[in-house]
Amino acid sequence: MNLNRSKNLGIDIKKPELIVKPILPALLKLSWPAMLAMLFQSLTSLTDVFFLKSIGTDAQAAIGIFAVLQMYLQFFNSIVGNGSICVISQHYGKGNSKSAGYAVAQTLLLKLVGSIVFTIPILIFLKPLLSLIGAEGSALDMAVIYGSIMCFVIPFQNTGYTFNTGLRAAGDAITPMYLMMGRLIVNLTMNAILVLGIGPFKSIGIAGVAISSAISQLYLFIVGMYVYTSKKTILSFSLKDFVKPNFHLMKRILQIGSPTGLKQVLVSIANSLVMKQISFFGMASVATFTVVSRITGFINMPIAGLSFATSTIVGQNVGAEKPSRAVKAAKYASLIALGITVAFLIVTVLMPTEILSIFSKDPVVIASSVIPLLIFTFNQIIASQNMIYNAPLLGTGYLKVGLYITTISTWFFQIPLLYLLPLYCGMNGIWYSFTVAFIVNLIMIVYVFKKRRWVQRVI
Repeated sequence: MNLNRSKNLGIDIKKPELIVKPILPALLKLSWPAMLAMLFQSLTSLTDVFFLKSIGTDAQAAIGIFAVLQMYLQFFNSIVGNGSICVISQHYGKGNSKSAGYAVAQTLLLKLVGSIVFTIPILIFLKPLLSLIGAEGSALDMAVIYGSIMCFVIPFQNTGYTFNTGLRAAGDAITPMYLMMGRLIVNLTMNAILVLGIGPFKSIGIAGVAISSAISQLYLFIVGMYVYTSKKTILSFSLKDFVKPNFHLMKRILQIGSPTGLKQVLVSIANSLVMKQISFFGMASVATFTVVSRITGFINMPIAGLSFATSTIVGQNVGAEKPSRAVKAAKYASLIALGITVAFLIVTVLMPTEILSIFSKDPVVIASSVIPLLIFTFNQIIASQNMIYNAPLLGTGYLKVGLYITTISTWFFQIPLLYLLPLYCGMNGIWYSFTVAFIVNLIMIVYVFKKRRWVQRVI
């Protein structure tokens, strides 16, 4: 094949560095900006909780309850997003950058249109759905206000994930880091103006948090489209690629990602039951769960970045028929994740009250959150290993097994214990049910990893 013909096909003669460089340096080079980008994403949601501290406990409970409902809307994003990661990374690993960029454009189009379709029914029946989950009183009223605005944001939020994952799947984690940093700055600025009421502006309460999210997501969409269509990055596409659907490619992406979508639905139903159980203890307990889950989610995000970097290296190396490098990447990532989460646990054990007081001024919420915070922080050690060992499945499209594992750990262990353990341990029994589910999940996912059937999954 001559050079000119190779360029026309989008096939690069130069091999992607993630399939030729030593594994550990390649993993670290890709991971640190991905981890920072995910930290910026986590800080965006964490600052929402921080700004809502000035409004009160019910406001924090409101966004926590809507977050459960929002997880249902994430199922379509999970299907398309996880299906596209495999396609993009393996195409790029084979040297076909043009096809990888085209896949990003089709992913964005599919997410945008599909998310709008699935969000409309939620918007119409928002209040009864929030009541069903457990919202009541002023928390319900604020959740309706917040959710009504956020429903318009979700389609852009879902496309925002792909602006980041597309480039990362090709090995560029720096550009997504800057994209997420910009979104965080916009979100912080708008929250300060609309929630705190800086300068001539008056505070508009929880609506300000939602509007801030909307503006920051629109910012990310506009800047992301510019970046990808400017032809200045390792992956790019034309506006024609974005507006003209390729139903064959979309079908392939949906086929690969469909097990993850079903897994998301099952997890969302489980989380609804968890939230309903927590709500029996009152809205202050819901606020406790919201604050604690957002804080521990902060450490979960860099692990998510590390996991994504791992799946990228796995996808490219499996696509290049180098499975041993894929295995090494997962093992190195596992050790890094262990170090990060243990360090976070040590900090939390030393100063739990100080951490909680940043996000709540309610002494009842702070006092009741100490034990859940310690339990959830310990859980992150186990959850981080689950994420890392799930990365090879994501990078190769071997996703059905993840569905089976989640079904068993969640529905055969966590949900029964969700109702059984509180009879003996009170509200802490709810948190312990998460621990058991994570341990069961880890045992199964490590077994699947060691069997190595996933290395045979080449698109």
